[in-house]
Formats: sequence, C-alpha cells, structure tokens
Amino acid sequence: MRFIHATAGTIRQHAGITVLPFWLKSSALILRLAACHNIALLCKIMHINATNIATWRIDMKLPDARRQKILDLLSHHGELQASALAEKLGISEDTVRRDLIRLESIGLLRRVRGGAIPRTQVPLHHQERLGRTGASKSAIASMAVSLIQQDDVVGLDGGTTTLAIAQAIPPGLRCTVVTNNLPAAMALADHADVEVIVLGGKLFKPAMDMTGHKVCEELRTMAFDICFIGAAAANIKTGFSSIDYDETQVKRGLAQAAERSVCVISGEKIGKHSPFSYASPAEISDIITDGDAPADYISLFRGEGVNVIVAG
Repeated sequence: MRFIHATAGTIRQHAGITVLPFWLKSSALILRLAACHNIALLCKIMHINATNIATWRIDMKLPDARRQKILDLLSHHGELQASALAEKLGISEDTVRRDLIRLESIGLLRRVRGGAIPRTQVPLHHQERLGRTGASKSAIASMAVSLIQQDDVVGLDGGTTTLAIAQAIPPGLRCTVVTNNLPAAMALADHADVEVIVLGGKLFKPAMDMTGHKVCEELRTMAFDICFIGAAAANIKTGFSSIDYDETQVKRGLAQAAERSVCVISGEKIGKHSPFSYASPAEISDIITDGDAPADYISLFRGEGVNVIVAG
C-alpha cells in the first residue's frame, strides 16, 4: 500500500493511495494502519490528535495553565533556558520571561541568566518528614556510615537523613559525634562506643535542631574528620542551600570545620534552589544521594570535582 502526504487535515484515498496529513508522516503506527487499509481507525486517530493539538494551543494561552507547565518542566529538568521553554511550549520568549518574573515574585522559582531554576518547597515539620522516603534515607545513611573510620570525630547536621545516619552507626564503630540534632543525640545515647557532644543554642522546633550564634561560635573551635550535612536543594550555580537562614549558618560552620564535607540529599532536591546557600560545589567533597537524582546533574557535579555516590 502506498501513501502520500496531504496538507489538509483529512485522510482520504486517491487512486489506491492513502493520503495522510503531513503532521502524521513520522508515525510508525500510522504507517502500519495505512498498510492494513484501516482508514476508519486512521481517521479516529487523526481526530484525537487534532483535538489534542487544539486543546494544547488553548491551554498555552491561559496564564495559569502555561505557568504550571513551566513549573512541571523545571521540576523535571532542574534548569531551563527561556529559549528552550519557549520552544517546548510553542510561545514567545517575551511571554516566557513575563511568566518567569511572575513565578519568581511568588517564590516558585529563581531566575538565573537566560532562564530559571526551581525552588524547593517549604520543608515539612520534623515529625511529618520522618515517614517520607524511608528506604531512600536508609540507603543514604548506610552509605554515609561506611565512610566513618574508627576514632573519627564526626559532625552531624540537623534533619531526618542525618538522624538515620546516627541510627545506622553499628556497635563497635568507635567515634565522637558532634551534633546540633537532638533526635540524633538521643538515638546515640545508648551507643556504648560513641561519645556524643551536643551543640547548644536556640531550639528550632520544626526541625528539632539547635541553631543560633552560640552554635556557630562552638563550631569555630572544632575540627572534624568528616561531617554530614543535609540540604533543601543543590545546584551547580547556587551551590548547596537551605530554606532557613539560621540553619544555613550552622551548615556553613560544619562544612568549614571539616576535613571532608559530605552532603546527604534526596535526588528530588538536586537541581533546585533554596534561598540561603551554605557552600559552593568546591566546598563539598562528596554527595550521597539516591536513584531519583537527575543524571545530568550528577555529571555536572562530578565535572566540578565532587564525588557523587548514588546509594541503593
């Protein structure tokens, strides 16, 4: 069965030839159906596709639908140029720029030169975060613990992933843990081989960790063999960041006090941005993450000299 392409939006037969709309020319399914003379199904598919295209064009004229699509694309890709967004959405770059300005004004993304990166959402309360991505946190924690050597002095940040690290330290691993993470300190209270030093300061109740200038002052007098720090977001351009200013100061103090600084972070947070950065890629030795981390960002961080370990 032979076929030709029609510029009209119809499918028809002419002199034994199936005539297809030009916009269907690349579809293997269409070719198979044409070979089987299944014109009725071809017409149905054509109608569905034409309807979808029309609906898409209408949606892209609606600001809310268009901006949601931008957020979806950024969430998937981590960072996109305005020109790429314009091409993907079939709209002008001027329209994209106006949408990016609007979305940044309400805190849903951060504009960078030529495009945008997504912001992370406000973190949940400590108790709510405990039940999220449990298997992923366990895998990250196990990998983190494997980096601790006998008699190491270990800095441990606040958060539920670092809590999982404390819980994963096995009997017989002798070390000193310095932490502002109250649940982690409590988890190590009965560990016979771990000495625990709790940093004092103001209790940040949503995260159950200690923050403030006193914690930062104490950190300036310390030196760690290794530290494990959480992050709300990690991005090549803006580094490792948190959504809370006071927590960020503690994270920066931990990173600066350690010979080896390790960021423990779930893959969904990589490629995103939070308001307060505590370290650049050059200041972090390793990233331990999970299988949800975007492959392109893993390559970018490795290109910056960061050792990226995918756990699980």
